[in-house]
Amino acid sequence: MKRHKVKAFTILEVTITMLIAGLLIGITYTTYSIIIKSYHSFTTKNDDMTVLVSLDHLLKRDFDQADTILKDSDGVVLKSENKVIAYAFKPGFIVRNAARIDTFKVQTQEVNTAFENTPINELQATAEQNRIDQLDFTLIYQNEKIPYHYPKIYSSENLIQRNPNAVN
Repeated sequence: MKRHKVKAFTILEVTITMLIAGLLIGITYTTYSIIIKSYHSFTTKNDDMTVLVSLDHLLKRDFDQADTILKDSDGVVLKSENKVIAYAFKPGFIVRNAARIDTFKVQTQEVNTAFENTPINELQATAEQNRIDQLDFTLIYQNEKIPYHYPKIYSSENLIQRNPNAVN
């Protein structure tokens, strides 16, 4: 009887190939999980920074366009000829109420308002007594405090409307 030799791999060769393939799969999976965690961390930081930049942009624009800024029980109200915008400052978020409502999930501390360098800590009887020209607050971002300062420079026309008996 003739014996036919079949060309095949030995069990040792198959075992070594499987070991190398297992190592490559393990390295690939580890690399993939590191990249995914890094990407997720980057995306989270980017989203948080987008919230901070958007809030800063809107506050600056609203302060510049407002004719009058008043302190109210929750925060500030910015009034112009054709719109009223309210900002409510809460410890875990800031709500901007305009044509639409925006909520900024940021931690705030120390919200201070002032007019002509005089702090306004409590609501007064008249709207004119609640007028402000400075808004200061601190945001906590990644356990660091970021101070924000928004000044309002009123026009002479606006201040004359405030006090019609003023002399030029």
